Amino acid sequence: MATFIELSHPIVPGMKTYPGLPEPKVDVVVDYDASRERYANKAEFYIANLHLCGNTGTYVDSPRHRYRDGVDLAGLPLDRLADLPTAVVDATGAARAIGPDLFRDLDLSGRAVLVRTDFSNHWGTDAYFNNNTFLTAGACELLVAKRPAFVGIDSLNIDDTGDLSRPAHTMLLGAGIPVCEHMTNLKALPNEGARLHAVPIAWVGGVTFPVRAYVIVNKRRSNGG
Repeated sequence: MATFIELSHPIVPGMKTYPGLPEPKVDVVVDYDASRERYANKAEFYIANLHLCGNTGTYVDSPRHRYRDGVDLAGLPLDRLADLPTAVVDATGAARAIGPDLFRDLDLSGRAVLVRTDFSNHWGTDAYFNNNTFLTAGACELLVAKRPAFVGIDSLNIDDTGDLSRPAHTMLLGAGIPVCEHMTNLKALPNEGARLHAVPIAWVGGVTFPVRAYVIVNKRRSNGG
């Protein structure tokens, strides 16, 4: 029996993900009432446009987000986005700047490294946009050496927003490792036995896009069940 655990924030018109970026809005193309005449009163449909910035809600960054000649969203290999064994790293007791010590003794090769800070508890409040938890350059240097497939964090940014050189984005995306920001509910994940899925659309030339991130936990049935 499998359990599904949601790791994404819902997208709502007017929501704010990052200060200064456009907020999503919906334009209705055809509503239910207007569509009935088109279908001779035999059916009705609703069609709408969702206008949003790629950096909305829980999203994945491709290398092209940081590098002009980097791989775009359409070029990201699915084996870096789907059916990945997870490594949940509990950083809730760490300082705001998360250094390499938490990762040093872990086998992370080919895994989705999900850094739990619980900063997502501030989602939807002004506190979410200040003093975010982040990974240091030293932590990311070690992560690159350990060759994970994917790195996610439940924070406003994987970098210190005050550091304009953005070392975490620079190192991870430079190594071809997709980055996922604004994750949530990482506290619900088991330490092992979960597999992550976080696939954006195959947007040619696109650099960042929202995902419905989730994990699947397969539980073995008991002999009597």
